[in-house]
Amino acid sequence: MNNLVIQRLSQALEQREDVALVMITKTKGSCPRGVGSMMLVDGDGHLLGGTIGGGVSESKAAIEAAKCLQQGVSKTIRYELKINSSDPQQLAMVCGGEIEVFIRVFKQANHLLIAGAGHIARALYQLAKVLGYFITIIDDRPELLTRERFPDADELISGDIVTELKRYSTNEQTSMVICTYKHTLDEAALAATISKPSRYLGMVGSRKKVALCFQHLEAQGVTLEALSKIHTPIGLNLGGETPEEIALAILAEIQAVKYARNADFLRT
Repeated sequence: MNNLVIQRLSQALEQREDVALVMITKTKGSCPRGVGSMMLVDGDGHLLGGTIGGGVSESKAAIEAAKCLQQGVSKTIRYELKINSSDPQQLAMVCGGEIEVFIRVFKQANHLLIAGAGHIARALYQLAKVLGYFITIIDDRPELLTRERFPDADELISGDIVTELKRYSTNEQTSMVICTYKHTLDEAALAATISKPSRYLGMVGSRKKVALCFQHLEAQGVTLEALSKIHTPIGLNLGGETPEEIALAILAEIQAVKYARNADFLRT
């Protein structure tokens, strides 16, 4: 069973999921599972695989693992396995011992997905890297999407931008910024990402361009509620015109959304 837990953990890490591994590190007395038994838990406390013996202690450990994920901390906890004399199943297990479990948190770094590899993208990448973001950049211009321009990017994906965006897996920790080289491509990229899981979705563009883009998307069946969640015009109202100044405003807005802070969003 532990092999299946390890396989599921590997899958979670590959897909950039936040998970917690709970392992029994010490036992005392009669216990349903021995040292080394594992289970994997997600951020809602749901069991993804494995077991440490079931019962109340396993449920408590799962809840505690979810809390650890929220806080980003690993810890050791001890539980007494008390028998409920009115429960025949617990009596049959002949428990009543103690277990010590170690909760190991695997919390992914914040993820920034940038559609486009131009001047704004490069400045945004440089600032976000300082803050420890896992950075993915997608573009169809191989002469721009190079390791010379983006030496510390975690992923450089070369290909049709819309196709690659549709194919790419995101989650609730992903912030997406659309800053391609033409308006029609920005609109297509936005259509490809609007229904994807994300913490933040923003698109570079003037108010006139945004209004036209929203008209087109609404005609395609995108709801006003979905459109209202898009940050565009993008960034906080900090002023500035250079790629570096625009990138600073964008990243500041991403941080404000991350920490649920009120800010002077340009989209308002």
